[in-house]
Amino acid sequence: MAKLTPKVSKFLKGKHFGKLATVMKDGSPHVTPIWYMMDRGKVVINTTKDRVKYHNIKRDGRVCFLIDDGYPYVILFGSARIAKERDEKKDIETLAIRYTGLAQGRKSARERFWKEPRASIEITPERVVDGL
Repeated sequence: MAKLTPKVSKFLKGKHFGKLATVMKDGSPHVTPIWYMMDRGKVVINTTKDRVKYHNIKRDGRVCFLIDDGYPYVILFGSARIAKERDEKKDIETLAIRYTGLAQGRKSARERFWKEPRASIEITPERVVDGL
C-alpha cells in the first residue's frame, strides 16, 4: 500500500467527487464519477450491484481513481475489492451525509439507498500521483 503524504491525506478529506476508472472485459476503460471516503489509508466507495463498475471490479480489481478540484488533483493507482465485511448500508449513509449533509443524507439513505442491493468497495492505493 502506498503511503499518503500529509498534504495528500488532507486533500482527500475534502468533499471532492472521485472519478473511478475500471477495466471492461475488452480491456477498455470505464470511468464514472462517485462519492468516496477514506478509511485507514484506503478509499471506500459504495455502489449498487447492477452497476458496470461493480462487475468490472469483481472480474478485474485494477483501478485508477482521480480526485480533483480541477487543479489540484490526486491520482491513485491501485487494486479494488468487494469489501463483504463492511456494512454497505452504514457506508452509503456515511457517504450521503458527507456529501449532502446530516438530515438529507439520512433521509436519502433510508428512503432510497437502503432499498437497493449495494456493495462497499475498498481501493488500496499502490501508486500516488500528487498534483497539489
